[in-house]
Amino acid sequence: MSDFVPLEKPTSFRRIAAAMWQKANDPTIYGALDLDATALLAFLERYRESRGVKLTPTHVVARALALALRDMPEINAKVRFWGKLERRTTVDLFLQVSAEGGRDLAGARIERADEKSIGDFADELRKRADRIRKGSDASYEQSRGMFRSLPWWLGRLVLRISGFLVNELHIDLSSRGMPSDPFGSAMITSVGMFGIDTAFAPLPPIARAPILILLPEIRRRPWVVGDAVVPRPVLRLCATFDHRVVDGYQAGRLARRMEELLSNPELLDATPEIAASDPAAPAADA
Repeated sequence: MSDFVPLEKPTSFRRIAAAMWQKANDPTIYGALDLDATALLAFLERYRESRGVKLTPTHVVARALALALRDMPEINAKVRFWGKLERRTTVDLFLQVSAEGGRDLAGARIERADEKSIGDFADELRKRADRIRKGSDASYEQSRGMFRSLPWWLGRLVLRISGFLVNELHIDLSSRGMPSDPFGSAMITSVGMFGIDTAFAPLPPIARAPILILLPEIRRRPWVVGDAVVPRPVLRLCATFDHRVVDGYQAGRLARRMEELLSNPELLDATPEIAASDPAAPAADA
């Protein structure tokens, strides 16, 4: 269960933005980042050969995002009540997984993602996804079972009440498949297996996660190297932000940190102390 503390000295704009908009589906901003995935793909292959563990780009991006959020605690936050900003004290990631043979979507919340090695992260996600797909994940079965039994006209009301209880009052409804702060610091979903080139996903109002990153397919694209244009495998990260929490400066800093980590993926497998260093952090007036 996540703990929260007051966000220290939020800017005047942050206070105004938090009070101005009522739901996370109003103040949405979008951004995309193209990355040369050559080093990333080579890292995945080396990791598989040396450790016998199959990692995916989703694992690597999630690990990079967890470390970036640890470096930028001011955006690891949520808006409660009528504009109250609070910072999460842990970095928890929510990764969407397919269920019921691809006919449905579910999610696995990985707690303290920044404190886990990339191998441990991948192992925990795999186990959670396997339980969901086999129907043995109690939380998923409870939440979906409840909504399957509801008449359609009660769905919106139940969602609003559930969102109020878990997000505003921080009541733990784990027995109903809805723990406190169920979606954590950020959400990640991959659509690369569907051959999608570019796409952006909406922020679910119930989530209260200020960041959602969507991973399309890695494709060969023209890439400038020096004075030449060469084909390279390119990973395009498509991000959706809640502008009440994340502004342009912070989004830019997050993008630079993600680019640094994903261009040097060995940092993702380093010790927490090494991985948390941020030599490329921009100056305050950037």
